[in-house]
Amino acid sequence: MVPAYYLFKLPYTLAWHIKHRLGKTEDVVLYCANTLDHQIFAPIQKHLKPLPVVAKNRKAQQELASIGVTASRLPSFPEGVIMCRQAAYRFPATSIKKIGMRHGAYHFKPFANPDSYNLLDRFFMTSSTEVKQAEDAGIHCGVAIGYPKLDPAFDGSINANTLAAIHRNLKLNTNKKTILLTATWDKSGLSAVSQWAHKLAPLAQRYNVLVTVHPWTATEHIDNIRNTPGVHYLGSHDILPHIMIADVCIGDASSILAECCALDKPMITFKMPEGKRTVPHVHKMIRDFSLQIEHINALDKAIQQCLTNPDAKQTQRAEANHIMFDQLDGLASKRAADEIIRIFPQLKLN
Repeated sequence: MVPAYYLFKLPYTLAWHIKHRLGKTEDVVLYCANTLDHQIFAPIQKHLKPLPVVAKNRKAQQELASIGVTASRLPSFPEGVIMCRQAAYRFPATSIKKIGMRHGAYHFKPFANPDSYNLLDRFFMTSSTEVKQAEDAGIHCGVAIGYPKLDPAFDGSINANTLAAIHRNLKLNTNKKTILLTATWDKSGLSAVSQWAHKLAPLAQRYNVLVTVHPWTATEHIDNIRNTPGVHYLGSHDILPHIMIADVCIGDASSILAECCALDKPMITFKMPEGKRTVPHVHKMIRDFSLQIEHINALDKAIQQCLTNPDAKQTQRAEANHIMFDQLDGLASKRAADEIIRIFPQLKLN
């Protein structure tokens, strides 16, 4: 548990109870640490009454405002809170009902301290396999619902017109294949971004190049990506439709690989050493469902191999999807909303 929880708990709880008695607490709020949290919750929000948004800080509040979302800031004193992470320590009064969910598909990194999960009444996980693994780790609040962020790819919300608009807006060359590169946090010991961020120019001559990286990635890498002609840096955009238009996806140990796998995309990954942030069975899954390379020099050949035979790892992708998602039916957001309504019946649509 983070130390701030213990420092903050007593004064926060006292303030919450005073506000509660005076009838000045909010009902249920959506807590967002960044715009990604809001994007992840959006498919679920469609099944619920609108939720007021509480931002982590001024920066998050400004980022949310840039996408048209009005948010207040912490501290907040609600009767209930929903979050796309396990940050219950920011709402430490035990009387507050709390629901959390993943901001990345499955657990590509080890589970955090079970205590931080168990402060929540529910934590939505992407599969029954993940719930069982969480229970083995001492986490008792897991509920398998799938990954709502993927629903628009399966329920028709993102259609041919949507994808055509992205092609037009990005001015992609219809005579080129499209590749998407992604990377996890460069300080994690599992990122390959330093291998390719400054070497994208030759790729951009042959392919439409889309790039998304972890938001904490060092500025020097992001600047190299942004400043390469012909490269489209996606920033905080919802990358789901961009994965859908990609012919090949390239990564390392980022959980975005799970989304690429769900969409049955041929994948290339850089071989990364196992470390303290490695989940062994996920490390093996990545090795199985992707074509692995050790160095950027092997990338172009690997891309050509994937383009020539995109179904080569289809069986392995299907096996991984069953582990990570149970089923990909476009209904995860409805399952999440139904579970939320069990805790917060006032959020049910009339």
